[in-house]
Amino acid sequence: MPYRRHTFVAVALALLAAGCDAPPTEPRADARRPRLATASATAILAQDLGVLPGDVRSEATYITEDGVVYGRSFASNSSDAPGRFFRWTSGGGMVQVSSIPQPLAPPKPTLSVPPPPPAFLKVLVAAANAKGEATGGLCTFDCDPPSYNPKNFGGHAFRSSPAAGARNIDLRFGDPPEFEPIPASRGWSINRWGHVAGAYWAFDSDPVVFFWTPLPGPRADLGQFVLVGTNSMSVDFNDMQVNDIDQVIGRAGGQVFDPCAFVWRPDLGTRELLSPGVECFNESGSPGRALAQQKTGTLVVGWGNFPGVGVHAALWSVPPVNRAGFPEVTANPIAFTSTISLARTGGRYFQFYRATQSPAAGPYLELVDWGDGTTSRRTRSSIGVTTSQNHVYTKTGTFWVRVYVQDAQGRWDAAERKLTVTP
Repeated sequence: MPYRRHTFVAVALALLAAGCDAPPTEPRADARRPRLATASATAILAQDLGVLPGDVRSEATYITEDGVVYGRSFASNSSDAPGRFFRWTSGGGMVQVSSIPQPLAPPKPTLSVPPPPPAFLKVLVAAANAKGEATGGLCTFDCDPPSYNPKNFGGHAFRSSPAAGARNIDLRFGDPPEFEPIPASRGWSINRWGHVAGAYWAFDSDPVVFFWTPLPGPRADLGQFVLVGTNSMSVDFNDMQVNDIDQVIGRAGGQVFDPCAFVWRPDLGTRELLSPGVECFNESGSPGRALAQQKTGTLVVGWGNFPGVGVHAALWSVPPVNRAGFPEVTANPIAFTSTISLARTGGRYFQFYRATQSPAAGPYLELVDWGDGTTSRRTRSSIGVTTSQNHVYTKTGTFWVRVYVQDAQGRWDAAERKLTVTP
């Protein structure tokens, strides 16, 4: 998805390797450090969805693509109070239902530990997408949940695909991780593009929510880590989610016990998700928590702490995606084959693509993720003409080939194509 330029501040952490450079018109941060997205001054305020009759507390846990919200409503504020299921619509409000829809999650693959260096002992899979790609943590010792913590025991986020297996995406140190357990990271969510959201530690810092794509920073093998949220996080929760429009939700807020919710998107930056009248840093309790979002839309649900009424199910209406002025990429500009044969072609494949932008903002970085764990990149001064990059596959399988084009301001777009390689 596109990437809109917005202001970043350098993370005040001594990292050993990097994410991405600041835009050319802004002061450059240390090239070893990922960028930290700063919160917008404009928070997004929650809509109170209420409770079922006779209840005092509720939370929303699921939202459909057409905006129907589901959750639970409780008769008391006790943590062990039994709940009733509800459905909420903008026209009908909240009504009791017998169950909440449970969309089937893609199965988590069983993965082998990638070869050293560095050396890892186990792969812990946290999430997968419908294409069989997955993310989670590569750990070094004491790897069994729930005790495993990447900061304490060493671990790195990974992305896997059926063709490439698990690949470490956090290459911040070269020594064996058992001797240097932190910095560390862990992936919690992966979308249809293979983009990852999770937790990112640096030495003795608290974890920060990250968003990762294959777009390279100063090190081509690292990919692009963008640290998102309103401040460094004090906890590592698996409710860090990225959806198919690259919208990330999570919790942040420094050293408070219940940090506040936020949303981040490449074209939006970071916005706090608050209840009306309650600030993010609130000593009396958390202002709210984002629990779910639409798969291809912008709406977010959870619970808010509404003054005078307490904890109620909440709906945050995040602004629509704004891609004006961004590069636009198509990976299918002409009709060409989606199947190649190792015997007939030697595995060589040409990926054609075309990118446009108005107004132009070159030079452009063009990266092709071949789906087998390798990428190709080049820089061009201008775009608009159909072009190609080529790659040699060495094994059969199904590969998702993804083309990224990024302009000089850091804005980007991606397109993909499915390729089958036969014997």
